[in-house]
Amino acid sequence: MHCVVRFTTLITLATLATWAFAASAEELVESSSIQAAVDAARPGDTVRVPPGIYRENVVVAKDGLTIAGTRAAVMDGTGLSGTSGIRVASLTPGGSIHGFTLSGLTIQNYRRNGVLLLRVEGFQLNGGRYRDNSEYGVFPILSSNGRIESNQVSGSDDTGIYVGQSHDITIGDNEVTDSTVGFTIENSSRIRVRGNSARENSVGIIVQALPLLGVKVTEDVLVHGNVVGANNRPNPVTDPTDLLSQVPSGVGVLNIAGDRVTIQENVVTNNNSVGIALVRLPPAIAVLDPLVDPLPDDNAVRANLSIRNGARPDVKLAPLTGADLLWDSSGVGNCWSGNIFLTSFPGTLPTCQ
Repeated sequence: MHCVVRFTTLITLATLATWAFAASAEELVESSSIQAAVDAARPGDTVRVPPGIYRENVVVAKDGLTIAGTRAAVMDGTGLSGTSGIRVASLTPGGSIHGFTLSGLTIQNYRRNGVLLLRVEGFQLNGGRYRDNSEYGVFPILSSNGRIESNQVSGSDDTGIYVGQSHDITIGDNEVTDSTVGFTIENSSRIRVRGNSARENSVGIIVQALPLLGVKVTEDVLVHGNVVGANNRPNPVTDPTDLLSQVPSGVGVLNIAGDRVTIQENVVTNNNSVGIALVRLPPAIAVLDPLVDPLPDDNAVRANLSIRNGARPDVKLAPLTGADLLWDSSGVGNCWSGNIFLTSFPGTLPTCQ
C-alpha cells in the first residue's frame, strides 16, 4: 500500500523522495519521479517539480491536476521507448479529462511529442520550454477551452505548437523557431493566435482543413499581432502522402481551405516564397473526403505589414509566384484591406467592405 502525506493541495517530489506516510510509520515508500507524484495526487493537487533531470514518460489520467516547476526542471526523453514527455488523457476510451495545467519545465528529446493532450476540457500550458521533440512540441487534440501561453519551442520536425480538431483555444505570446511549422491550426474552430513569434521555421503559421478527420471544418480563427519572419528552413518532410511534404518552405502565414479566418495586424517579413497566402486544398487531397469543403471562404486579410517576401520562392510554390500577398482565386467572400505590401498575386485583390 503506497500513500503519501498531503500538504493541502501541494505535493513536492522532494517530499516524495524522502518519505511517504500511510496508516502507520512502517508504511514508507521512496520515489523521486514525476509519475509517482502524479499517481499520488488527487484532483485539484499541484505537483511541484524541483530542478533536475527526469528521464520518464509521464501519464496524467485524472482531472484538475497541475504540474509546475521552473525550466531548470528538465524532462529528457533520450533513449526512452515512450513517445511523449507528458500525455494527458482519460484511461476510458473516448473519455475526457477536465482541467489540467502545466506551468514551466523543459521537455526535450522525446520520440514524438513534448506534451500531448487528448480530449482535455479546460487546460493551460504556460511558461515551458520544448526542445528537439521529433514531431510536436505542444500537441492538444480533440480538446477545448484552453490557453497556450509564453512557451518557447524549437526543433520539431512537424509543428512546434499544434491544435487539432479542437475549439475555443487561445495561443498567445509563444516563440517557435527551427521547426517545420511554427503553429498549425487544423480542423478547429474559435481559435485565437495572437502576439506570437514564428521565426526561422519552414512555415510560420498554417491554418488548414484536411480530409479524413472526425471534425470537417476549420473556421472562425483569428491570427492577430504575430511576428512571422525568415521562415526559410528547408522542409524536411518527404512522405508524399503527407500534405506537409507538398508545402513550400519560405512561407509566413498560410490558410488552406479555412473559413472566416481573419489575418490582421501581423508583421510578416523576409519569407522567401510568400508572406500571406490564401489557397484551396489541392484536388488530389480534397478528393479523399467529400465532406470537407476544399475552398477558403469569407476570409479577411487586414492591416498587415507584409514586405520583403517572395524573392526566392521554393519550386513547390509553382505555378503560383512569390509575393507578399498571394491568393489562388479560389473560394468566395475573401477580401484584403489596409495592408502594407509591395507585391501581390494576382495584382489586384478584392477589397473588404
